[in-house]
Amino acid sequence: MIGEFLTAFPVEAVPDGSTLIPHHATYGLLAAVVVLATVWDDHRHSEPLTEATGVLVGLFAFVVVWPWRPPIGATLAHVGPLAALAWMWRPGSAWGRLYPRRVQLVATGAILVGLDDIIEHAWPVPSPLDTGFHLLGPMPSAALATVAVAAAVYALQTAPTHNHQTTEDTTW
Repeated sequence: MIGEFLTAFPVEAVPDGSTLIPHHATYGLLAAVVVLATVWDDHRHSEPLTEATGVLVGLFAFVVVWPWRPPIGATLAHVGPLAALAWMWRPGSAWGRLYPRRVQLVATGAILVGLDDIIEHAWPVPSPLDTGFHLLGPMPSAALATVAVAAAVYALQTAPTHNHQTTEDTTW
């Protein structure tokens, strides 16, 4: 049973026939990169490099690798974002000490949106976001997505910034 399940991984050799068409995996992971960039220079020597790398690995794997090497692309599309989440939420991370919690939550939400689509195309399970879309319909789903994006932008705009760069940190 498990062997059959794994030999069918991923269930779609190429997600929806092309990874270059709109996918919420692409939108979610790109949004996560933008969110991570908002805190990139807040604390010298504490940039979210590991998180950004994980997200970019997942994005590259989904868009470029998956169509050519489905098992490798699907695996990396899972591993990158999951590693980013694990690193971001580990005890003692910079997110718990330095960066605003609301930025961490928005980045987490964006990564989860991407993972929702990745899981849908890799495994024979329905995705929560697609199930919600089918239950609500296009217009209410679009309205809900608009409200979620507006709330995320508001959270990022009102998050306290912490630029602790001192004159000792500059080289000039």
